[in-house]
Amino acid sequence: MVLNPSPVSGPAAATVVFLPTLRRQSLLLAVLTALFGGLLSQSLVEAMRGTGSQWLGVAAGCAALVTLWLAARLVHQAIGRQPVLRLDARGIGSTQLPAATNPLAWDWLEDAELDRAHGGQLRLVLRPDPARPDRRHFLSGRNPARPVINLHMLTPEQQDEAFDAIHRRLAPLRAAAGLGEAASLVQARATAQFEHELDRLTPHTWALYLVVATNVAVWGLQLADGISPTTPKPAQLHQWGANSAAAVLLDREYWRLLTAPFLHGGASHLGFNMLALWAAGRQLSRLLGNAQFGLVYLATALCGSVASLHSAGQSSVSVGASGAVFGVLGALLAASLQYRHRLPPHDSRRLWAGLGLFVVYSLAYGFTQSNVDNAAHVGGLVAGLLLGLLLKGRFDLAAAGQRPAYAGLAMAGTAAAVVFGVMTTPVPQVWPGAIYEAQESLRVITPQFHAVFQGLELAGQRRQQGQINRRQYLAYAEQVAAPQCQRIAARLRQLRVPQWDNTGQAVQLYRRMCEIMAESIGLELRKAREGAYAPADLDARMRVLADEMTGLARRLNGIARQSPAAPQGR
Repeated sequence: MVLNPSPVSGPAAATVVFLPTLRRQSLLLAVLTALFGGLLSQSLVEAMRGTGSQWLGVAAGCAALVTLWLAARLVHQAIGRQPVLRLDARGIGSTQLPAATNPLAWDWLEDAELDRAHGGQLRLVLRPDPARPDRRHFLSGRNPARPVINLHMLTPEQQDEAFDAIHRRLAPLRAAAGLGEAASLVQARATAQFEHELDRLTPHTWALYLVVATNVAVWGLQLADGISPTTPKPAQLHQWGANSAAAVLLDREYWRLLTAPFLHGGASHLGFNMLALWAAGRQLSRLLGNAQFGLVYLATALCGSVASLHSAGQSSVSVGASGAVFGVLGALLAASLQYRHRLPPHDSRRLWAGLGLFVVYSLAYGFTQSNVDNAAHVGGLVAGLLLGLLLKGRFDLAAAGQRPAYAGLAMAGTAAAVVFGVMTTPVPQVWPGAIYEAQESLRVITPQFHAVFQGLELAGQRRQQGQINRRQYLAYAEQVAAPQCQRIAARLRQLRVPQWDNTGQAVQLYRRMCEIMAESIGLELRKAREGAYAPADLDARMRVLADEMTGLARRLNGIARQSPAAPQGR
């Protein structure tokens, strides 16, 4: 970018046309947008089937329509032949400008800003005119005094060339009006100098690439293990290392505090987290350097997991990199505050406005959703803010000798916070691991129980039909049915699952039904052996057991066999 544009002979300079060159990238982005929309819609549809909420179906349809519309726009721009921008003697021309002001006359223009934040936007600032009030329209969001031209179909070099070409034509007009150098040029010069210094100190943000690649690789390994790409089961995530207070506090599986941030509850969950991490992580990596970025990511991931132990982790499993993502956002905001006198003012204001709004919106949204682990978000954000104020930037030469000491202090503080957070975690009332183990056992035991029950019932029917006698029936009951019932009951007694959970209630019901069946078989055998000498109350006891069995079967059929709380995303 030329930061000291030399004036030309006036606005009647040679015509310059900027044609779209990033056609393939736009088509690829369209395909990725459509795929992402499909995965998001599928996730919402599957969630609707699980909850029965019709609103999720409406949301799935809206998500599909919006993403298809965006993909269609990208395809249209990629195959279009119209120039993105045209500069000639009449002014600035673009199909994105209103027809009434296309081209935009040079003498209407006061300044032009190039914003890289959204893939490249040219923000035009028009001279004050009562016919063009400087305010946004309520519905369209457009400001007639500040029209915007998207340049994302142009390469960064083309965008710089367009910016320079506009200011070469604008400079003599501003000089003639006594306005001096354009504010956007001053801002661009300061930004370019600062960005050049960051690029010199950290030419490759390899720590960010490593973190993103690790998250994606772990998700790929989950797919290879047969886990659903959109709606993985909580039991599967728990097996892979999801966070839960019971596993960390009672089973002492402290490693889950670090593994959970690298697991995700589906493609959309992973995609949103990685997009946010990529947007903020690159700038933080360049401000603090790769090593300190890695420290921030891991430290805030741990702090987010510890905070989750006090909230979502008490009753369910929690996964996701959002705690670390919020930590990176918080560190970037705090670092920009710490170095507010070193950063270009325009960049600082834009950073605080954009990231601050994103953080506030994300936290507010999280508090309205039952499946979002906002405690991890807050824990990671607070840790990130503190680390951003403590760690020193690579460009801060005065603090170069103190940087290792501050990093060591940050690590010690993180360790102390993690230990304190774990030690103060309340004793959980739900053991997801035990519940998942019980559910897996029930999937095996339930068919076995029904096979024993149906076998005994079938033997009784054959006895009534005269196919077998009473002695043969009792032999089957004693030698086959009773031992199987006892083995099933013994296996169920080993499961340590709370009885107030649906799964725990099912375990207790099956165990008691096995015990009743075994006891009933024993009483019938005793009656057959003792005959007239059997106790008088033996038949009454058998009727009581039969009534209890009927009641237990009714309760078992009435239990909603649902899994424990869905995994909390973060």
